Amino acid sequence: MLDMVIKQVDAFTADPFCGNPAGVITDADALSSEDMLRISGEMNLAETGFITMPTSPDAMFRIRFFTPTEEVDISGHVTIASCYALIEDGRIPLSYGVNLVHFETGIGTIRVEIHYSENDDGGENVKISGNGDNNGYLKKIMMQQSISSYYESPISTSEIASILGIDPGEISGTGLPMEVVATGLEQLIVPVKRRETILDLNPDLIKLGLVNKKYNIHTNHIFSLDTFSEECISYARHFAPAVGMWEDPATGTAAAGLGTYLLRHGVATNGTMVMEQGKESGNLARILVEMKDSDFGENLVQIGGLAVTSITRKISVQHDTISVS
Repeated sequence: MLDMVIKQVDAFTADPFCGNPAGVITDADALSSEDMLRISGEMNLAETGFITMPTSPDAMFRIRFFTPTEEVDISGHVTIASCYALIEDGRIPLSYGVNLVHFETGIGTIRVEIHYSENDDGGENVKISGNGDNNGYLKKIMMQQSISSYYESPISTSEIASILGIDPGEISGTGLPMEVVATGLEQLIVPVKRRETILDLNPDLIKLGLVNKKYNIHTNHIFSLDTFSEECISYARHFAPAVGMWEDPATGTAAAGLGTYLLRHGVATNGTMVMEQGKESGNLARILVEMKDSDFGENLVQIGGLAVTSITRKISVQHDTISVS
């Protein structure tokens, strides 16, 4: 029997039970892939991260990402949550300033910046009070994401509008195109005129999953420039039934793709953006997006924010059973 601790860490927020929750096990080396899938199903969150020692010499840790039904190559919010859990456990020693950590993932090794301060400056931050010597203030965790390609949506406006249950004019009236952006996942970006239309969405997720699989699309990011907060450039909801995730409350990789989309189409005028996401207008996640220059023909983006642990549980794994306390 394996006894271990699993945390629910809420990413893109400083408040427990807000943002986007992720399950995180920070010592998952003894777990099989089947164990990880069963635990993710038991947690029943959008995704759960399992941290092991890396196989790559360039990385400090490896993260594997599981939805309740399958393993996926990358998840922005789980990366942020996993990094926070390791900081809290004292397994990433921090110095004041910017700390660099590299994680091995299904899309290769990714770089994460941890911004850490000795003092509380009165802004939004999180006090670190876990194990180890980390006892300062976390300012933000920023994950590097590369956007390798984008292309016109193979799904028509009328078809996606029908699946979403909205008037096609809500999409075409934006004057912006539907596109698929490759972030490690193929993500369909759909512009919509009004935030209320997105807030009230009740899509046919079975049909959406089928059409996604037909065109090899993993997820769907439905966004509007009509935001709830004046500080934010976009408001969005995110659906991914093709990979076993009905709705993702806050999606870092999709925010990265949307950031490059907004710059390419002249909507954004600078490389720093804040995006809001969620289905409850009074409890939206906020994702920070920062664009970076690249010498290699890719659009490099940093996405991130804060995180906080809301639940810690003990689990026992034995053969085909999992018990949670």
